[in-house]
Amino acid sequence: MKLIESDVIANGVKLHVYRTNTEKPPLLFAHGRSDNGLCFWPIAQQFADAYEIILYDARDHGQSDQTDDQITLLDRAKDLAGLIDALHLQKPALVGHSLGAATVALLAGQQPQTPACTVLEDPPPYELMAAQTEQAQAGHKGWEQFIQSIKGKEIAEIVALGREGSPTWPEAEWEPWAQSKLQYHLKPFGEDGIDAATANAIVANITCPTLLITADLALGAIYPPQAADAWVASLPDAQHVNIPGAGHNIRREQPEVYATAVRDFLNTHA
Repeated sequence: MKLIESDVIANGVKLHVYRTNTEKPPLLFAHGRSDNGLCFWPIAQQFADAYEIILYDARDHGQSDQTDDQITLLDRAKDLAGLIDALHLQKPALVGHSLGAATVALLAGQQPQTPACTVLEDPPPYELMAAQTEQAQAGHKGWEQFIQSIKGKEIAEIVALGREGSPTWPEAEWEPWAQSKLQYHLKPFGEDGIDAATANAIVANITCPTLLITADLALGAIYPPQAADAWVASLPDAQHVNIPGAGHNIRREQPEVYATAVRDFLNTHA
């Protein structure tokens, strides 16, 4: 199946877009930090029989604009809203992972009538994204060192490094994952900051059907399942699915269970 590529100006930023370009209902995917749009293709193509698949590179990722400007999560939500407008999408279903899930949730809270529904794969709690602790800074420093260490390496070398830590990922995941790391424009600590109280107040306004997918904290997942239960209970139409045996990259570690949960949800709400 061939993807059509183009560049779109959204919120004043050039975003690179990949789409199947059909007349089916739109299903738009927002990737996590340091990934790119094609990182969602291995799982997204499983939904192409029923939906037009739309992937995009967030700013500072993939082939989209890279700037040295400090941006916030609210800027990313504006980018996504601008993309939906530029592509003239009507009631798209939105799927996000990690940073992309946090972005999708903010968009859905700011513009409750825009999405048909949202799927959020292990979004980081906004308190975590707002943290300025030494531990948070150390984590960023470690990631910065990894990104710098792979510059100039061949894709096969980066894939080998990734496999060491995640040997169970499907083979189709590795090339886009490795390519995205070479394309990622790493910024100083504090990138994508947001005030947690402001963010939580925004996402409390979500009214569209929402599926929150969490996994095992012990394996690296970051959204606590108990907090997930509490949050979905506060929304008018939301549900929480916990997938054991997976960490932060749920769709890569339990792809069949993930795809089933998402498909069942979309069949009812998209």
